[in-house]
Amino acid sequence: MIILFKIFMSTIACIGIINPKHAWKMGGGWKQKNVEPSENYFKTTRVVSAALLLFIWLIFPNG
Repeated sequence: MIILFKIFMSTIACIGIINPKHAWKMGGGWKQKNVEPSENYFKTTRVVSAALLLFIWLIFPNG
């Protein structure tokens, strides 16, 4: 069960790293019209997603 959680969260983290604009739209951007986040938001999303990916694979045990 843990491995499915790790795969799911890794997929979300990879989307955040590769395409933070899409991650923003999935997370809450779809609620607003004609609004774009700042470049700082995109950079922060990439850093946090990379940290999440490392945390998931280094901290959680393989079960």
